Amino acid sequence: MSSTSRYQLLHQKAQSSLSLPAGSYIYSLCQSGDDALAAISSDNSLRCFDRQTLNVLPDSIFTNTHPGKSGGVTCVCEVNASAFGTKNLIATSGRDGTVKLWDVRNKRKDAVMTVAADKSAPITALTCSPEPCTIVAGTELVSSQASVIFWDIRSPAQPRLQYVESHNDDITELQFHPTRHNVLLSGSTDGLVNIYDTTISDEDDALLQVVNHGSIHKAGFLGEHAIYALSHDEVFSIHPFNNPDENAVEPAPIQFGDLRPVLQNDYVVQVLDGRGGTFVASGKASEKHHFDLTPLISSPKFDLDISNTWRIPGAHGEEIVRSVFLDNTSRTIFTCGEDGHVRSWQLDERGQEEIKDLSSKAPSKRTAPEDTTSTKKHRSKDKGHKEKRHKERGFKPY
Repeated sequence: MSSTSRYQLLHQKAQSSLSLPAGSYIYSLCQSGDDALAAISSDNSLRCFDRQTLNVLPDSIFTNTHPGKSGGVTCVCEVNASAFGTKNLIATSGRDGTVKLWDVRNKRKDAVMTVAADKSAPITALTCSPEPCTIVAGTELVSSQASVIFWDIRSPAQPRLQYVESHNDDITELQFHPTRHNVLLSGSTDGLVNIYDTTISDEDDALLQVVNHGSIHKAGFLGEHAIYALSHDEVFSIHPFNNPDENAVEPAPIQFGDLRPVLQNDYVVQVLDGRGGTFVASGKASEKHHFDLTPLISSPKFDLDISNTWRIPGAHGEEIVRSVFLDNTSRTIFTCGEDGHVRSWQLDERGQEEIKDLSSKAPSKRTAPEDTTSTKKHRSKDKGHKEKRHKERGFKPY
């Protein structure tokens, strides 16, 4: 890791409160078609807005999405609905134990589909398959069970598949493999990242790999052959994805430790893996406020390229950034946070060219961590530091 920083500064292009009530948090952003983004917020709403202007689209505010005493929206994702000939479907999940599907063209503001977890378990993770029609949700631990639940939106009356034994605490992350769409990753506050072959209904047989890392805040695939894990206390590691079709000895993980002193920031939000490169998104809400995107390069091995960090001076001030979206087409970065605003940012012309250059450093199909030992299935009951992270970062849980 380079310790000499040479920041590429980003400049604000636009900002918007999305007409939210005062004091609202914006939790998360996701894609909505080719020209819009969707946001969920602490007022329990779903809002779609134009990427250029950040103006809320007509008839695109869905209020009271997950009502009830224990309600509140938790997650959002775009649905691959090519089987229905539309790009306008957005899925949300809530603490009421439901997943709802919304058609952003529907002026009635009613969900077009609602499915529910057993025992109304609050849903804390959500993803949609790159293949059409599959939605997957992960739940909190309820009655000693945390579930990964699959629905086919063409026949949603009953889940088509459930895994209920692989985690023993709240599920916080779900992600499909970028090319092997039958392979799913899940992460949990029990400290584990699990990899499943979802064509197998028997849970023990479906479990391909287990990584024991610590209470999972974010996890996912880097390219085709690596997995990253970020804990609630900012510890980061990269592991090989074990190909079940090969018997080769797999390399050991790369351990980065606590990223806060490495990046000289207060908190880490997520890892962005796109066509323009891979970045670790982190921020500083104390003293001189800023937000950074630090390139994660993969050659000759995975490493943080701190010397080429992109910096957003000021960012969202003293408030925490909750979610980041990188638009590869317009080369625009969108952030949202606890100040109740969405902001868009762009590099200057020189920085824009560097986006193209960084794409050659993104994790490739042949890239994996380097060393000499294998990753084995291993289970842990360590809950990690979820609550500690919330207190340190000023988070108000959903």
